[in-house]
Amino acid sequence: MKGFLQRVFTKRSETPITYDEAKQMAASPDANVRGKLAQRHDTKPEILYFLATDQDSSVRRHIAANEATPVQADVLLTDDADDGVRGSLAEKIANLSAGLTANETDKLRRMTFEALDKLARDQAVHVRQVISETLKDIADAPQPIIQQLARDTESVVCGPVLQYSPVLNEDDLLEIIESSSGRGALSFVSRRRNVGEKLADAIAASSDKDAISHLLGNKSAQIREETLDQLIDRAPDYPEWHESLVERPQLPPTAAGKLARFVAENLISVLERRKDLKKDQLDAVREVVQRRIASGEFEKRDEVATDAKTIKGEKDKKKAAKPDEKAEPKPGAQGIVGEEEEEEGESAFEKALALHAKKKLTAKEVAKALAANDVKFARASLAVLSGIAPDAVSKVLNTHSAKGVVSLTWKAGLPADLAVKIQVKLGHVPPSQTLNPRNGNQYPLSEDDMNWQLEFFTGMTTNGPR
Repeated sequence: MKGFLQRVFTKRSETPITYDEAKQMAASPDANVRGKLAQRHDTKPEILYFLATDQDSSVRRHIAANEATPVQADVLLTDDADDGVRGSLAEKIANLSAGLTANETDKLRRMTFEALDKLARDQAVHVRQVISETLKDIADAPQPIIQQLARDTESVVCGPVLQYSPVLNEDDLLEIIESSSGRGALSFVSRRRNVGEKLADAIAASSDKDAISHLLGNKSAQIREETLDQLIDRAPDYPEWHESLVERPQLPPTAAGKLARFVAENLISVLERRKDLKKDQLDAVREVVQRRIASGEFEKRDEVATDAKTIKGEKDKKKAAKPDEKAEPKPGAQGIVGEEEEEEGESAFEKALALHAKKKLTAKEVAKALAANDVKFARASLAVLSGIAPDAVSKVLNTHSAKGVVSLTWKAGLPADLAVKIQVKLGHVPPSQTLNPRNGNQYPLSEDDMNWQLEFFTGMTTNGPR
């Protein structure tokens, strides 16, 4: 708008000149004089065309930006050696491109479209970026140009149209997501207004944690209950999702209880303040909170006289104490807290070892852990049952490889149908890419293949389930 008003007032303030005066200015050795002529809106088309080949790039930039410049000169400037000239031209033509199509019958409109199309493929990122920023929210921008920009390899070019352009429909975006190659396309799409369920499913099924974070934070995104449930199952590994999850406009019936198992205490408070949760859902949250308090993970509310800084100082003293020194016991919410508790991961592993020693670490126990979203115990169980070191188990699961996770489950001696849940909940394999059992409950891979997978991922040799 500012540029438009400047052009209007500039045009009104121009003092008319004769054709001969314009010719003299065009022939002037002073680039400033030629530049002033190049900016005038009453300069004859043939003189503007002549100035499009001026040796001074500043003059050519004025010609590129001048809306009075004939299309023929614009086409000529698409090949200009100066990026600034092509950038000025790109902005002008993009602003004039509303309603253009690839099948224009009018010669001048067709030339304008062809010039814009050429600039949208320009080697200079800045030129393509200018077009994208200009066209991003224009409803009748040329569809082929928007499609070209949306598939650009540079995020500064594809980003604006992927996030804002009304020209791109859901099918376009799904196809772009499928063919994108790590340039942040998912993150831009996930921030669009009113992301539909199909798009949300595609983003949620990806391994792009940043895009999923943006999706969860997008209040207008339509995320199905099943999809949100799957993301909550994956969320313990991604703290950056937690705040957006507890603040989602709508939560599935069991979501609040699940979230309460792993989100930070301040986010538990957010859950408890939600007005849309029913009594049974709030009761589920409170029950989980009480268990976490009882385990010492949370301090009991309103009963702790010492602030967080003092607690941290006491813990630091204990860590620095010599083996024969005893740290002073500290009154706590649940009585006397002595030695610092073991890490949760180590406790889960020891619990799994103890159950295994009693021959009680069964497929049923692993399934219960998955249902309760007890990721640490489920991972520890896989390590104990398979005889593979916990860090190697984590390596397999973190690759998100369906074959790797299936092979790990097989090595643990668990049934093939449970391998599907483990792929999704622990390996974060998208549901559409999971390997399902064959002929009822047979593993979908050969033993040789599964042995090879484990050797590839963990560097160990194995001879089948223990």
